[in-house]
Amino acid sequence: MSTEIFNQKKEKNTALKKDFGLKEKHKPLWLIKLANKDIIKDLRDGLLTITAWFVIEVDWVDKEKIWDNIAVVSSVKEADLPGFDFIVCDDDIENIEKYLQSWIVPIIQKESHLSSILTEFNPMKNEGNSYFYESENKWLVFGAVIRYMENYKFPFDNKNLVKNVLKV
Repeated sequence: MSTEIFNQKKEKNTALKKDFGLKEKHKPLWLIKLANKDIIKDLRDGLLTITAWFVIEVDWVDKEKIWDNIAVVSSVKEADLPGFDFIVCDDDIENIEKYLQSWIVPIIQKESHLSSILTEFNPMKNEGNSYFYESENKWLVFGAVIRYMENYKFPFDNKNLVKNVLKV
């Protein structure tokens, strides 16, 4: 079953990148959904330096805007969710279940209402289902993104992480 899930996820990921006009060579596709505008604006500069694709969903943009590796949109269709590898979110996130059911790894503030069901991923033990950042600070959020990127480089570890997300 997990091979089937990963194949579906890869197909949706490829289609979504094509829809956004993103080049295929940057592998992971991230969804960023934070309420704090200042953190989003500050993160953008750092995200431009990472070899990955980012879609930032905000309610204050009128039309889609695209930088080299970042698309900013007002909403992401629920049918497109399985195409994302992870979501950076805060405690304001609604319906986290739909993201988890779409096999999306959450990166979330450590002290959140979800901390009872989420645990930090430990690649040495293949345990955990998310990554945490300590507090709502651009550098701590960026650090969590980098930790996930390091994990993503190891397909075996990343598959185990996604499998752990499916168990939630």
